[in-house]
Amino acid sequence: MSKFLVIDLYELTMAQVYFKQKRNTLATFDLFIRSQNRPFYVAGGIDEALEFLENFKFTREDIDYLRSLDLFEEDFLNYLKDFKFKGEIWTVDEPEIVFASELILRVTANLIEAQIIESLVLNKINLAVTLATKATRIVLASEGRGVYDFSLRRTQGIEASLACAKYSYMVGIKGTSNLLAGFLYKIPVVGTMAHSFIMSFDREMESFLTFSRQFPTKSILLVDTYNTKEGITKATKIANILRRMGFNLLGIRLDSGDLVGDAKYARAILDEEGLIDTIIFASGNLDEYKIRNLVKERAPIDAFGVGTNMGCSSDLPFTDVIYKLVEIKEKNKQFIPTMKLSEGKTTLPGKKQIFRIFDGKGIMQKDYIGLDKEKIKGKKLLKKMMDKGTRLYKEKNMNEKKKIFLERVKRLPEALKKIDKNYQYPIIVSKNLCSLVSEIKEQIKERTAKKVIFFDIDTQYDFLTKNGALYVKDSEAIIKNLNKLTNFANKNNIIIVSSQDVHRKEDPEFKEFGPHCVKGTKGYKKLPSTLLRNYKVITYKKTYSPEELKQNCKKYSQIILEKNILNVFSNPNTLNLLEAIFPDEIYVYGVVTEYCIKEAVEGLIKNNLSVFLVEDAIKEISSKEKDRLFSSWKKKGVQFVKTKAVLGKIVP
Repeated sequence: MSKFLVIDLYELTMAQVYFKQKRNTLATFDLFIRSQNRPFYVAGGIDEALEFLENFKFTREDIDYLRSLDLFEEDFLNYLKDFKFKGEIWTVDEPEIVFASELILRVTANLIEAQIIESLVLNKINLAVTLATKATRIVLASEGRGVYDFSLRRTQGIEASLACAKYSYMVGIKGTSNLLAGFLYKIPVVGTMAHSFIMSFDREMESFLTFSRQFPTKSILLVDTYNTKEGITKATKIANILRRMGFNLLGIRLDSGDLVGDAKYARAILDEEGLIDTIIFASGNLDEYKIRNLVKERAPIDAFGVGTNMGCSSDLPFTDVIYKLVEIKEKNKQFIPTMKLSEGKTTLPGKKQIFRIFDGKGIMQKDYIGLDKEKIKGKKLLKKMMDKGTRLYKEKNMNEKKKIFLERVKRLPEALKKIDKNYQYPIIVSKNLCSLVSEIKEQIKERTAKKVIFFDIDTQYDFLTKNGALYVKDSEAIIKNLNKLTNFANKNNIIIVSSQDVHRKEDPEFKEFGPHCVKGTKGYKKLPSTLLRNYKVITYKKTYSPEELKQNCKKYSQIILEKNILNVFSNPNTLNLLEAIFPDEIYVYGVVTEYCIKEAVEGLIKNNLSVFLVEDAIKEISSKEKDRLFSSWKKKGVQFVKTKAVLGKIVP
């Protein structure tokens, strides 16, 4: 199995739908940090992600596994066989200092490609940002003292241990205990000794002496196994032995207890013995807060070994990095900005750029988030890093990145360097972007409004006029409301779905009801007040494809479903038409309550659709039967409204 199958399942299920329905659609996605859990973040993992994408390819074994899931169609799997990311990516430089809500990475690609890469890009950047940011805080808290990565044994897996060593070194850590990281990234490797080493000898002094003779230039003696003060005294004796041999004791290590008191005691003893160059190294569940306190209390500690709390970023083991669609472009159309409006998860639409402003001393002052083409004074942080799936820049080595980052840290406002300060760096959304946000919100409001349709049943001359073949007594009384509903639908772009009885002279139905609505006669025609100019007739003699029905819904204001029996669902297109529209609410009116309206209402109920019956725009033959039906329908969830209420209630 290849490493390229690091994809959440839903990325591929969505991609298969896009393959079928939106194959030529382009999209832009933003990757950014949503939550302000840190005052600033360090962008990392970008180069790893770009390298991964440049070489992305599904293997035969990957495809076989996907086929075994019995989810994917063969044409889509064939597409994946030749899959390659061919998109464009803009990113900040790694390692850049960034803030919540600011873009770290922007992808513009075919929608399928942009979707498939989501999980792996988030995974790479989330881990790197989390660890680089935590390590930066620890380096800042140490105020120039050396910090070393001791996290290998505590991180969640080998990849995380390598990431910690790599990204902590990038932001100022001086070395790592992780030999593989040293080999891969050319990071200096360091190490002292374990308590178990000391306990393996009969005497503590013997362990110190044996180790220092083996490594006379590299010995840092762990002095707190039994009694710290005695351990310090023994270390000075070892130092004197080494001096006679022509070497200097590199240092001692404190791993527990009162680090402030023990460090001060050790420094005094070492200096008294003339061991002014022997360093004091401290470890033991350290983090930025503990290191800050040690520095505040002027503990004479020269360097810190930090493990669990840095390697696992214990106080915040993840960064809320997200990847959201910000614009979409269907074939032969312009890019359309999009945004998410969920509470607490709102996104900014369109292609954007970050503009950074510095004061006269070169200190970061504020950032603007603006549209990509805006003319805003300041340094543009995003630049094109990949085009047509190929990287445009060679990755810098870790020492180059480290040098760049240490220069950038100098430009941080002092308040941001204090780990206990609640300072919020100014992030300003540009006026043009604010205007676009307001515009998109209005568009979304329209798109997300309830989808309402009117279901007009058999409003034809033969039922609603006194000389009609099957005139329903007093039905002309509802014509005024039928007219109001039709006009309202026309003005407010509400689709009217109408049923229309269409018979031939010898239809079997005539044995029960007598001849009516015979095609070609006046009686079968709809009343003019129930007919819009822009309509489409759908015959029951032909079955239309879902796509044809969808296009008809976009093109026509009124769809007329012909039928030659009572039930409108006898037309094979009725249910597919409703699914193409997918209405939230259906308002039913017309004639006759006990027959064609009954069939329509019960067909809608059966298909779990929300039905509203406009009770003063329908007419029954038997009031007793009407009451029985109303009672039954009410129990099934049908709601009853009057025309006036409909006209006031619906806001398209």
